[in-house]
Amino acid sequence: MKTLFTLTILLLGSIALHAAEWPPEDPPKKKTFNGRTTETFRHGVKPEWGYAAPQEDTFVVVHPKTAREKAPLYVVLHSAGHDVFSCVNCTKTVGNHDIYRSPDDHYALYLDCRKNRGDWWWGGMHLRAKELIAKNSGGDTVPVEKRVMDTVAWAIARYKIDPNRVYLSGNSMGGSGTLGIGMRHGDVFASIKANVPAGVEHVSERMFFPPKSIPEGVSLPDPPICIDYSAQNDGWSVGHDRFARAMNDRKYALFFYWGPFGHANNSAKIMEVNDLIDSFDWLSVKKNEAYPECHKVSPVSRSRRDHRNLARG
Repeated sequence: MKTLFTLTILLLGSIALHAAEWPPEDPPKKKTFNGRTTETFRHGVKPEWGYAAPQEDTFVVVHPKTAREKAPLYVVLHSAGHDVFSCVNCTKTVGNHDIYRSPDDHYALYLDCRKNRGDWWWGGMHLRAKELIAKNSGGDTVPVEKRVMDTVAWAIARYKIDPNRVYLSGNSMGGSGTLGIGMRHGDVFASIKANVPAGVEHVSERMFFPPKSIPEGVSLPDPPICIDYSAQNDGWSVGHDRFARAMNDRKYALFFYWGPFGHANNSAKIMEVNDLIDSFDWLSVKKNEAYPECHKVSPVSRSRRDHRNLARG
């Protein structure tokens, strides 16, 4: 019994030591998935991230199909119904959370938020949980954002990514995280894409949108170009009128695609009611290049059919 107790202590000690490691374990576990080299990394936390207790996290890196120099990086934040592995597994099937699928010539970084549910990418802030709004309100950077940004920086360095072509994407919970994390890091991300984001509360807090204002002494980097797909028949889109207004008032670049497609993750289904969703190539944006200034238009992008009807009316 004493031997078993000692062995248990040693195992727990080993786990604790492993969970404290950063950067992640090397070499990673490797396999070929969808014809692309895939690496799975485990790691612990850095003290400066501010987590209350040690924990272990996982992320997955998918290589381009053909090796290339200075490749772009496609970063993915999964929805509440997924973890990092089911998220990657979705990419096998067209129509299954299409936003998770990275272009074949990009590196892709898939982060996990399922194992440590308290993260929820943005701290769990949304209108359906008032206690979490009270807990997570404010402009401070939460631990999960520090973890995400340090992992992105690590991937850029390890894989010699083109630093001007780093993109952030997410669906639902991951869409809200994409807005909340991505908008504060225009110095890293060239553009971000949030598919049916589950709330705009966190991005509103992090960007000090009205009724708040940017505190004196706080300097916000110019945000990346933001692409947002949301629906009037999706309860998670509540507050997007305030978000679009704040983005417009600050003159931030927003492509806002709106239509009655619900909480959809299938691009073909979304295109049935808004066929403009692919009209802007968000992955062509480079952080070190100017993009054309658009004429002033409505922040809402309707389908071509709606525009034709408006023209007739």
